[in-house]
Amino acid sequence: MKLYPYALPLATPLRFAGQSLDQRHGLLIKLERDGHTGWGDCAPLPGFSHESLAQCQSALQALASGQIDEAALPPAARFALDCARWQCEGPRRLTLPANIPLLVGTPEQQLAQFDALTTPPGEVKLKLARAPLEQEIALVYALLERQPKLLLRIDANRGWSAEQASHFAASVPPAALRYVEEPCANLNDSLRVAAQHRLPLALDETTQVADYQYESLPGVRALVLKPTLIGSLARLQQLVQQARLDGVEVVLSSSFESNIGLTHLAHLAAELTPDSVPGLDTLAPLGADLLEANPWGLAKPVITESELTPL
Repeated sequence: MKLYPYALPLATPLRFAGQSLDQRHGLLIKLERDGHTGWGDCAPLPGFSHESLAQCQSALQALASGQIDEAALPPAARFALDCARWQCEGPRRLTLPANIPLLVGTPEQQLAQFDALTTPPGEVKLKLARAPLEQEIALVYALLERQPKLLLRIDANRGWSAEQASHFAASVPPAALRYVEEPCANLNDSLRVAAQHRLPLALDETTQVADYQYESLPGVRALVLKPTLIGSLARLQQLVQQARLDGVEVVLSSSFESNIGLTHLAHLAAELTPDSVPGLDTLAPLGADLLEANPWGLAKPVITESELTPL
């Protein structure tokens, strides 16, 4: 196993969970088995992952030297290792999923991003609970004025009070909402708002706690799972199966991984959740690709293996 640290510049800083990032740091894992090469992307997301990149590096080096078992790896490291092993099984044909544009920033910036799209999408994801509520409600109506049948995935990152979430739910057309990811800091508040307004609720942050176990909850329509934060691919598959048996949609979502990690996520979505469109629109801010050009056709310089320095 070889480890290659990387740092990719960001075109614009990422701001979330009290963090501001101007570079995306990670580790590439390289495995070689039976004539096949597998790569994995270990990129814990500050503010969301419970582990740091330094902890992942130490754990992977301890694994390589036989000091620990893979079960002791932090989630981002385990995800990268499992993906590298999966790739070593042989090549897989990639069918790119449909793209759900992610709109971020102020309401004005999100509207401008929507207007700049070359092809009008049928569905977009909005990052809300970052501006005054009435401005965000106005954003919803401005988008629907442009495209009346548009479906919205709303992500408030637990940023609303129960009163604000209730006001939002009462103010926007229910038919426009694909789902709303945990609007309130308290899960019970989100469940009450969902019951009161028949709000299609999705769980995101709840699934990110250590040792999360699937639980059937009334009003929950979808789980948004970030594999980098979950770790083991076997555990990811188990969560997907449990939710689908319960009639709950599962949407795989990225965590600003490199093109290597994002390509693995596209493969996983095609295999594990073929009937759901994943949320993978996080590649654009990254200033370069690793190893090879990304399959989405975004023009970026490529940092080759020879340009990376192994540990």
